Amino acid sequence: MDTDVISERVQHMRPSSFSVRQQQHYRAEKMLMRQFMLMKEQHEVPIYLSTKDMKAWLLAGRDFLEEFQETAKQVEARRLLMVELAWTSARRSCLDQMEQELREELEKEKRLSLQFSRKVTVEGLQMFLSVIRPKAEQDVQTFLGHLSNKLLSSFTDSHTSKQTKLALLTKLHSATRPLVTQMVDIALKFLLDEPEPLVEVKRSQTGGSVESRDSSLTSALRKRSEAASAEIGRLLADTAASCFCLNTSFIKARLVHICTSAAQDMVKAIYKRFVDRSETFHLMSFDESSITARDGAVCAVQDMDDRAQSAGYELALQLFTEDDPTTPELCPVEAAERTDEKEDEGKQGLQGFLSRIWRKIMRVSTEE
Repeated sequence: MDTDVISERVQHMRPSSFSVRQQQHYRAEKMLMRQFMLMKEQHEVPIYLSTKDMKAWLLAGRDFLEEFQETAKQVEARRLLMVELAWTSARRSCLDQMEQELREELEKEKRLSLQFSRKVTVEGLQMFLSVIRPKAEQDVQTFLGHLSNKLLSSFTDSHTSKQTKLALLTKLHSATRPLVTQMVDIALKFLLDEPEPLVEVKRSQTGGSVESRDSSLTSALRKRSEAASAEIGRLLADTAASCFCLNTSFIKARLVHICTSAAQDMVKAIYKRFVDRSETFHLMSFDESSITARDGAVCAVQDMDDRAQSAGYELALQLFTEDDPTTPELCPVEAAERTDEKEDEGKQGLQGFLSRIWRKIMRVSTEE
């Protein structure tokens, strides 16, 4: 591998194009950063430490020459230095992107936690959705069967042969069945991704009638349900229209009305299942980083705090030395040697610590 190959890798150095090993490193760093940001919110981090310090700490934890040590032995020093500068810049960009992703993620978790009056994490929510999605799709398929029968009775008459009706029914099933996953996604999008309003969702205590289901939803949730139903209704109407010969705008409007009504039943069933099941799902607040990266983040904070205090002490000592000319000074060579020794010790200690943290996180992820 020469510098041209390394340069190409550096230019495409972004999370979406990472190798498996790079993804593992990025994920480990992201969990450490997440825990740091959570600790910062909970006032468990000294006020003078910020995410900027944490990014600098993570940046110092990986060494270019160590990652490309085989190439470093074969390449001209000047060219290698240029590539290293590009690599460092790309690393900074990745860490900035990581911070932005985490800020958006934590903001979403705050909104969802307030909306559902309980602690919700993005990770826990994804686990929950994987549980309810199969049942939600079954609900949608059931309603699609009812919709097909309704459309068939609405747009055919007694003169239509059974063979024609059967062909239309088969055509409707074939056209609408591929939309099941998309319709569930639309319903959940309006439930979860809309930022306003923030409301409390309470479990339904009523039966299965339309009126009782409506009363189980809060005003805000009902508005979301209506918006999702309208979008799903249009999708169904556009799909079903290809199965019939609709000659007038009146007939088309009737088709939209029927499809929207069916979509309302689908969305209400999905939302009711979501609300009822979420109250008994105990992993909604699951956060893997609290298990695998909490201790690492605490150690990182301690390390940064020690370094900050040490730097403050050295600065104070330097100012004192400048004010007091009688204080003995080290010769330039000895001072430089001590500085280099401290930097080497700090760098090696930090890299060794991060290596242990990454191995621990990767081992836990593999076991899971």
